[in-house]
Amino acid sequence: MKLKMAKAKKKAGRPKTVVDRKPLKIKRTRNITEEQREALRERMVEMRKKRKPAEYKNIHPTVLAKPEKDKLSMKNIKSWIKEAKEDAAAHAKNARGRGITPQVQAHEMALSESKKGYVRDMEHYLRTGDWISSFMGAKENELTQWKCHAMAYNSDGTPKRTVGVWYPDIRTTWTKSMENGDFTVDMFTEESFDPTVSITDTNFRKNESNLVA
Repeated sequence: MKLKMAKAKKKAGRPKTVVDRKPLKIKRTRNITEEQREALRERMVEMRKKRKPAEYKNIHPTVLAKPEKDKLSMKNIKSWIKEAKEDAAAHAKNARGRGITPQVQAHEMALSESKKGYVRDMEHYLRTGDWISSFMGAKENELTQWKCHAMAYNSDGTPKRTVGVWYPDIRTTWTKSMENGDFTVDMFTEESFDPTVSITDTNFRKNESNLVA
C-alpha cells in the first residue's frame, strides 16, 4: 500500500517592485570646424600662461634651483621617494605572509625599515638641501661621494682624514689602504699648486716660492 505524501505549500514570495527608470541622456558631441578648434587651443594656451606658478614652500631653494637633469633634482628625488615607499610596503607585506620562517620575517621587516629610513633622509634633503644618506638612487644602490671643502688639522699639523671622502690637497678619495700608509700621491705640480691649501707644514714650506707676495 503506497502512502501519498502531502505536498508542502509554497510560501508566497516577496511582491515584485517595479522601478521606473528614466532613460540616460546621451551627451552629444558638438561638431566644430578646424578654425574653431584652433581658437580653442589658443584660448587654452593663454589661460595656462595666466596660471600662477606652483609654490613649493616645503622645498629648499637650492633644490628648486637644480635642473631636472641633475641627479639630485626635486623631480628625481620625488620619484625615488615614491619607489622607496613602494619597496617598503612590499617588504612589509612579505613579512606578514603565511608560512615564512622567523628569520625571513625579521629580514623583510629590516629591509622595510631601511627603506623607510631612506625616505626620511630624502625628505630631509628636500626640506634643507643637505644630502645626508650614504647612498642614493631609486634603488639606493649608488654610493654617495663625499667631498671635503674645508680642511681640518690635528695638533701636530697633519690633516684629519675620513675614509671615503675626496680631499682637495691630494685630489683623490681617501681609502683604507691610505689609512695604513700604503700609498704614494703626487701632491702638487707647478700647474696644479693651490696656495690656499697645504698638506702638511713641510709640504707648505716646499711650495712657499709659488705663493704670490
